[in-house]
Amino acid sequence: MRRKNRDNMIYWFDQVGADDIAVVGGKGANLGECFNAGLPVPPGFVVGTEAYSLASRDVSEAVVRAAESKDYRHAQNLIRSLEIPADLMTAVERAYAKLGEPVVAVRSSATAEDLAEASFAGQQDSVLGVRGIDALWHAVQECWVSLWNERAIEYRAKQGIENSGLALAVVVQEMVDADVAGVLFTQNPMANDDHMLASASYGLGESVVAATVTPDTLELSRVTHEIVSSTIGSKETRIDMVVGGTEVSEVPTELRSRLSLDTAQVADLAELGLNVEQYYGSPQDIEWAFSGDKLFLLQSRPITTVVSNVEPHFETNNRMERVLQGDLIEHYPAPYPIDLVAVHALQNAIQIMMRKLGLRAAKAESLILGDADGIIRVRAVAPKITPSLFIKLPLMFRKGMSHNPDAWDTEEAEAASRRSELLARANQVAEITGEELDELLRDILAEASALMRYRFLYYLAPMMVWRGVAERQIQLAKLKGAIAVEDLYEDLEYVTADISSSISVLADSARDQGLGEIIAESPPEDLISSLNFHPSGSVFVSEIRQFLERRGARTSRMYLPFSNQSWREKPEQFLELLAVSLRSDTKPKQDKVPAVELVRDSLPVPLRSCWAKTVRKLRALHVGREGTLYQIEELFVVARIVMTEISERLIRNGSIERLADAQFLYYEEVLGGLEHPNPALQGTVANRRSKRGAAEAVWWSRKDGATGTEIVSGTPGSPGQAVGIARVIHTPAEFSRLEQGDILVCPFTDPTWTPLFSVAGGVVADVGGPLSHAAIVAREYGIPAVLGTGNATSQIKDGTSILVDGEQGLVSPVD
Repeated sequence: MRRKNRDNMIYWFDQVGADDIAVVGGKGANLGECFNAGLPVPPGFVVGTEAYSLASRDVSEAVVRAAESKDYRHAQNLIRSLEIPADLMTAVERAYAKLGEPVVAVRSSATAEDLAEASFAGQQDSVLGVRGIDALWHAVQECWVSLWNERAIEYRAKQGIENSGLALAVVVQEMVDADVAGVLFTQNPMANDDHMLASASYGLGESVVAATVTPDTLELSRVTHEIVSSTIGSKETRIDMVVGGTEVSEVPTELRSRLSLDTAQVADLAELGLNVEQYYGSPQDIEWAFSGDKLFLLQSRPITTVVSNVEPHFETNNRMERVLQGDLIEHYPAPYPIDLVAVHALQNAIQIMMRKLGLRAAKAESLILGDADGIIRVRAVAPKITPSLFIKLPLMFRKGMSHNPDAWDTEEAEAASRRSELLARANQVAEITGEELDELLRDILAEASALMRYRFLYYLAPMMVWRGVAERQIQLAKLKGAIAVEDLYEDLEYVTADISSSISVLADSARDQGLGEIIAESPPEDLISSLNFHPSGSVFVSEIRQFLERRGARTSRMYLPFSNQSWREKPEQFLELLAVSLRSDTKPKQDKVPAVELVRDSLPVPLRSCWAKTVRKLRALHVGREGTLYQIEELFVVARIVMTEISERLIRNGSIERLADAQFLYYEEVLGGLEHPNPALQGTVANRRSKRGAAEAVWWSRKDGATGTEIVSGTPGSPGQAVGIARVIHTPAEFSRLEQGDILVCPFTDPTWTPLFSVAGGVVADVGGPLSHAAIVAREYGIPAVLGTGNATSQIKDGTSILVDGEQGLVSPVD
């Protein structure tokens, strides 16, 4: 409702409300509405739309013509050159003085934004840390200019909004010197009516909104106001107020590894969210900040992205399709849009091999699909038998089984040689055209795809056959249940075992040289320089570098090459793992009779030579199975060189603003921006970045697994029982939270997680089965594991005491 006694073209928050969008814009109207509702909004005023219209009246037609002819720079220069009317300048100066001349945030407030039917977030500018009347006027004028930037004009065109008759208001609001800030969705984007979704990080909320950090993500109960689940973000940097603007600084390591909000703050935030939602009568997208213990509401607008009653993945009741769905979820953990080009290449290699076996198998592009919001889902379609199976399968069986797995050393050298040729081309990326960059990246992915097909035919498929033989022999030895096929890989030299033993050797070396304390206490990004100050440090640094040169292609999510980096490229990831390994002296169990000998001695004598052949084949196949995967990881290091060059070219031509933006684009969009500069992609990136939390939730949400609140059930992965404190860990950024004896509760594990098994007392995972990485390593370390629970990371509360029963596949609370 519009109120009287407003000072010319200046409107204070207590003078405006929801009916005043035409004069103060959507942001100004919402802030006024919240202020008058008694919500904790910092004080401020709005320079109204009349002010813009008055100042620009002599150039408005020329500005519209320039915009519609796509001469964006001319349109903006016309606004920059405006002469500000004297009475408007006086009005703004008086208002700023009345506010107390504090440090302020100056934000655009468009008359079409913050509405339920069209979100204009991020299309116009904001200027933070403004102090002084001259700086304030400059900021106001830059907001006016931003009404005519290319991104805003293109966005309006897509929404069908005319350029003529537009006006812009500008919000001037006292800045909160935030300790923690972020965003709250009062309804989970996946329409879970009982939960809210929050992102939080240290300092000003700009780091969360602009995605310059990976924030904490928290799912909050609307009923209890408690945390339902949380993911600790890396939060490497923070933005803070300083005189004349803002500054970026590093966050201390000890603060990165814990949630930025405490329990009381979480409760206050949930309460604020519900109060705002209740006032507006609809789910809200809220920007908030804590200064000390005081919570402020910075902005609220209706959520435009909630999807009602949407299944996380395409639902199926077919058992085989559910297994396939789980396998895809585990192997490609929450891909970003840019990853799909590699995911499809790798998965199509598997689909091609299934078709060669005589099965009708869908293309990967129809199994793993991304939408316009960057949310990726699985549509599991089980392969169908065709009549040709009875001809093709025997031929392929003979071909795969006749291959000698002991030839892997030679095959590995040949793969390394082909990779070297690709690397030589990648090292010249600055000198080649965009078309040649695309060709090189596709050649790298084609090589990875060929390795995947080779892996399937000559290693994975024969392993399945020999595994069945081994299981039958173990059964004949009357050791079923006591011995698993994975136990036969004890003391085998393969990639993951080599990495684990090398990390153990490095940890022992650090202890012997008195470096344990430095490694444990130094931030990972400072560790190398800290070690170099120690008398033995330079020698140890050399050992680390030698290891990373040999095995540093490992990544935390090995099948997602463009949203992840390897240990070699980002050593801090490896150094965090090393620090975890130093906290434990636990080694894989050695005090037992080797499984191979136990089965051999329990078999009738005539069958022992057959057993020896089975073991020899399985062990050789396992070496090749692991080796082919690591070769793919090495190829992806080369692929990232190419993608980085592509991203840098997109930055230079104005299509994106920073390297990390590229991960929110599909490869076709990247190529389009490479060929034709497209600043509108910045809006696409901003939209998908805002929905990344929803995308993660979609990927990991599954309908199978436990549904009760007292027991989580899954697949037995490693026998035994253990009681410990549940430590829910979603990403490698949280590895340092795991303490000796804790129960590791996680979405999945891959070889990057192996060092945690020397610390954990047990393992519980959302996905996986008895053949998965977690099962193999848990058995090796002699700790219980329950896998494929579906929802352990959301069912089990971090810090609670639980019992893991690896025999029954059950996880129970302990009072």
